[in-house]
Amino acid sequence: MRNFIYILVLIVSTNLYAQSGIENDELFLKYEQAYLNMNSQNEFNNYEQAIKNFYTSFVNYKDRSKFTKTKDKERWLNKNYSKLNLNSATEALNLYNALINSKAIIDSKNKVVEDTRNELLKKYDVNLVWETLQNRIKARK
Repeated sequence: MRNFIYILVLIVSTNLYAQSGIENDELFLKYEQAYLNMNSQNEFNNYEQAIKNFYTSFVNYKDRSKFTKTKDKERWLNKNYSKLNLNSATEALNLYNALINSKAIIDSKNKVVEDTRNELLKKYDVNLVWETLQNRIKARK
């Protein structure tokens, strides 16, 4: 029984020591900042608004389906902008480019988080990384 208690204390102290080590790790701090930056509502709101602005401009579902199936979307918009509730091909292309650009911003932030996380997982356990991140986020609130 005494050995069991010693083992339990050893495990708990090891976990506490490991977590305190990760909290001060520059790579973890970079990951935490990238994670918080990735979850910025502003980019997601911009992306959702761009989706709404672009896809609500289609007059009917068939045209929208044709657009999504085409490989050269900019060419399709130049030729078929009249099938959208827009005044010009330029307006259609601007809405489409806003959609693509806002998606690219989100994707680049996700990539930074993913790359940093993969580096962290070479040093630390996945559960430790996630739990430490969640604890630090809760402590910020």
